[in-house]
Amino acid sequence: MLYLIGLGLWDEKDISVRGMETTKKCDFIFIEKYTSFWKGNLKNLGINAEEIMRADLEENVEKILKKAKEKDVALLVPGDPLIATTHISVLLEAKKRNIETKIIHSSSIFSALGESGLQIYKFGKIATIPFYQTETPYKILEENLKNDAHTLFLLDITKEKLMSCAEGLKILLDLENKFRKKLISEETEVVVFCRVGSKEQILKYNKINKLLNLDCSPCVIIVPGKLHFLEKEYLISLNKN
Repeated sequence: MLYLIGLGLWDEKDISVRGMETTKKCDFIFIEKYTSFWKGNLKNLGINAEEIMRADLEENVEKILKKAKEKDVALLVPGDPLIATTHISVLLEAKKRNIETKIIHSSSIFSALGESGLQIYKFGKIATIPFYQTETPYKILEENLKNDAHTLFLLDITKEKLMSCAEGLKILLDLENKFRKKLISEETEVVVFCRVGSKEQILKYNKINKLLNLDCSPCVIIVPGKLHFLEKEYLISLNKN
């Protein structure tokens, strides 16, 4: 049996009781931390896991699946286990080998978005703002705004660095300066959601020019589309906290 188990948003306290109990009964326990940021320490729960890298799941997944053919194997994933396409691929490979699988879900940035006051069904396509130059985030923003939809921007995570809120906002302004379609400016009001699920969580709604010095990470940026009056009222209330 192969179990894909979500670790939740921030640290080891976010894993579900079901997830923890299942993990502890498994014969082999693996954890990957490259698809999302996670601050936890499983040893605080009495769990010892072997950390695996991208290549272990994308090129050498056979090593894990061979074990799951005969034994119970847990693959622990920050957030919810099926957000990253990598894990869908792992499930497909397991099914091809007739290996039984089980998903144990957990909280992720997507389930936490409701805390912004924005209605989930009004979000459009999601985009990542990477450290390298690409026009993709700008194109997705344009498409979503045409549809009156909110845009969620995930900020890049590498082994060496987490993109800060300020860096992400500056990249969006640079893209506007390049393409000049008047999609976004320093006067645009956006939501920034940093260190979600932690004691240091930051949730702000303000004009970009008021947030350009916010040097926090990990972070997501939301550019609202057309707002329902209740959404607007809730967003304004965030500035009163």
